[in-house]
Amino acid sequence: MGNNIIQLGMKQIEVWPRDQKVESRGDPTIRITTFNDTQEYHPRLIAKILELEENQRLRKRYFRGACGTKIHHLEKWISSEAELITSRAKTLFRHVLGCEEAVVELSWANVYRAGDYCLPHSHVRSTASVVYCLDTGDLDPEDELSGRFCFVDPRLQNCCQDQEGCMTTPLVPEMTAGTMIIFPSQLVHSVNPYNGMRPRITLSWNINKNAMSGSPLPVEAEKE
Repeated sequence: MGNNIIQLGMKQIEVWPRDQKVESRGDPTIRITTFNDTQEYHPRLIAKILELEENQRLRKRYFRGACGTKIHHLEKWISSEAELITSRAKTLFRHVLGCEEAVVELSWANVYRAGDYCLPHSHVRSTASVVYCLDTGDLDPEDELSGRFCFVDPRLQNCCQDQEGCMTTPLVPEMTAGTMIIFPSQLVHSVNPYNGMRPRITLSWNINKNAMSGSPLPVEAEKE
């Protein structure tokens, strides 16, 4: 992988740290890695997202089951931290797909508050999707799956442990702050209802090998 450098304040941070490991998780098409230098960029990036969440013009909230509050287009945030983590997502895409190009079709942050969740869905106009965990939020001692990201796709063997083609067992990868996961955009995935008080924050990218024509968002969303 490349070893580019991004300047964060007085520090230079490697886009892809040496010896960064990428492993499969539950299926060969699902790959995961966890970064250990998050103290260098998480605090400022979280503060930036919470600041943007307060902007009525920039945030987008559809309904409670549509992944909380969204702030689209990381590339427009004027944030070196967002640039760093986007570069890492693109590097992971190139590594996993064995290609030289990685074009972000759409990027966004999700801020989950108590009661927010994400209905099962797939992503269109995209080859692979990347999700990055900034803050897992509060743990719920009475519900260990609160706010957990999971795959619920009958095409995944791990989801069909009782009968082939019948989704009976969600695949729930372990994700902590700093974890990045990549998977085919067509896989059905969801986020369980979140019960915590501290905001649960993730970043997402839909990525292709080549740029696509047209807008990735409905016209009304682009005008927000």
